[in-house]
Amino acid sequence: MNMKVQRHHLQKAGSIEAPRSEARPKAGGPKDYLPEALTGDTFEAPRAHAQTRVNVDLTGGQPLMLKGDGPVMQVRGKEEAQGEKRRVVNPDLQAFMAEHEGMETTQDLVDYAYANGGDATLQRLCEDLHLDYDEVSQLRSVRLEEYVYSGPVLSDDLPSTMAEADAAFITQFGDPTYNPDGADSTHNCGPTSLAMALRASGNMPEGLTPEQEIDYARALMFPSDDHPTITVNGQEIPQLDDDGTDTSLTSIAGGARRSEANAGMNQTGWDNLDAALANGQPVVVNGTLSQEWADQFPGDYHLEGSGHMVAIVGRTEDGNYLVCDPLHPDGPVEMTRMQLATFTSRDPAFVTVGGGE
Repeated sequence: MNMKVQRHHLQKAGSIEAPRSEARPKAGGPKDYLPEALTGDTFEAPRAHAQTRVNVDLTGGQPLMLKGDGPVMQVRGKEEAQGEKRRVVNPDLQAFMAEHEGMETTQDLVDYAYANGGDATLQRLCEDLHLDYDEVSQLRSVRLEEYVYSGPVLSDDLPSTMAEADAAFITQFGDPTYNPDGADSTHNCGPTSLAMALRASGNMPEGLTPEQEIDYARALMFPSDDHPTITVNGQEIPQLDDDGTDTSLTSIAGGARRSEANAGMNQTGWDNLDAALANGQPVVVNGTLSQEWADQFPGDYHLEGSGHMVAIVGRTEDGNYLVCDPLHPDGPVEMTRMQLATFTSRDPAFVTVGGGE
């Protein structure tokens, strides 16, 4: 997939309540989407996952390269960003949701379409409601409000620009910029992703080198009184240097809980992931490495192994995700939901880091 290079700047913003427009019903109402004649066939919409509903009030740098179906960007520098306030950009979808009680997620929209004609109805709905059919049909747990507004609710506590995300970035291997003391090859994607999430949430002790932060995160994941410690700023910081041992989301969750009382929740779904970021909680996401995933990154990518973990440390004003992949030597990237889905598949599985509110 190829994409034109775009250059733009982003600005950090707090949670801004968008003005709500009047609900404007379509001519003919919902029955417009019924087929002219129903054959009696039963259409069953495949479900992506058993959903857990979350009630959330969803009221810069120089990009160097873009690939894929949306902007993937990397940054060097601390340039100030510019942006616009969150506002309603899809009043047709907002009105449709108001007309249909319980219409909250893409799965609800798919269910409605399949109850009223099937895939052809879904395609027509997506066209009329200005939605991407591929995204709606593949990613079933996205809150529809994500498509109503110009961007998400942003947490004041998390990065919303590439330059801010760069401050949280570490590689899992040796790199002169992001981990000068790291080894050539490690199994540290989990501890490194946890370390980046701890940085982004303000829960990483100060004064550690990147490699010491990784060893601290691993020590949190596998606690023991036998771990050696280092003294930094008067604190005894446990260290576990075990670069060759694989980790899991379960151990990530345990490490997150030991760093912050309200952290370390295992969750799934785009709705829950977006809610966590809006609540000031970076996440560590589990996924599968592929050439398609690696090809989205500007510059080099250390593609090795299959299972992998990355940290998502925030979102931009226009809704892209700030992804910190410890196998990418050139810093964080900005990804659309569909680009991120090449790693997570239909539904992300992740652990929240940081207490939120």
